[in-house]
Amino acid sequence: MLRAILFSPIHTSLYSRLVLQGLLQEPQVQVVGIVVRTPWNTSRIRSELKRDGSRLAQKFIRKYLLGEKAFEGVEGENLAASARSVQLPNGTLKDMAKNQQIPYLVCRDLSGDPGERFVRQHAPDLIVFTGGGLVRQNILQIPKYGVLNCHTGVLPAFRGMDVVEWTAMEDAIQKIGFGVTLHYMDKGVDTGSILLVRRIQPASRDTFLTIRMRLEVEMVAAMLEGVQEIASGSLQPSPQVAQDGRQYYVMHPRIKAIAETRLKDQLQE
Repeated sequence: MLRAILFSPIHTSLYSRLVLQGLLQEPQVQVVGIVVRTPWNTSRIRSELKRDGSRLAQKFIRKYLLGEKAFEGVEGENLAASARSVQLPNGTLKDMAKNQQIPYLVCRDLSGDPGERFVRQHAPDLIVFTGGGLVRQNILQIPKYGVLNCHTGVLPAFRGMDVVEWTAMEDAIQKIGFGVTLHYMDKGVDTGSILLVRRIQPASRDTFLTIRMRLEVEMVAAMLEGVQEIASGSLQPSPQVAQDGRQYYVMHPRIKAIAETRLKDQLQE
């Protein structure tokens, strides 16, 4: 039996709730804890403002306030449609934890002292990371198998931020493509050993938004597939070679406008 702890950025995260439901339905996995980072602290707001800049307000409204309502009227594959298809219960991670009698912790920093004590107390074989900021070495070294993350991009080529947009900007849609990569976390940024990659085939009418929504659905599937195969011992990690990729950063709006044009051009080819 694989003992797993779920890390989440907020109790309402739809991604986290879908992953948790999938884990609860896996007979080889026992969820022994849930750790949620509170959004209501100045250090987190400061760090996310530095990283996301003017986009932080939009991110906050979509992820923290609207939840499933952010997908109303949106056609195609998205997390809300997935939630309906699997009959995800209403409520929050806290509600799910209470119903399943899973130990639950809310903390300011996933790698802080309370989080570390919680993880050590419940001794997981694996931490399933669904967001919430950096995970430091004091946490990374505890689980037998490490900390599992799903990156919204194809590794090792595209590490870091806004890699969906950078893939189009680099004219790499045909060569590398859009996808998600399941990997173990280490002290670097998206540099840990790769477990699996799932790609999508973009449609001619796709935009960055619809591509990202489709990739979010793939992230859930990749995470659950990876955990299942780790539990059965059938998935072997492949170390990354640093020179095989680069780290990308938040894309400036003016560059993003160019990337949007390149996306349309490449999808019409």
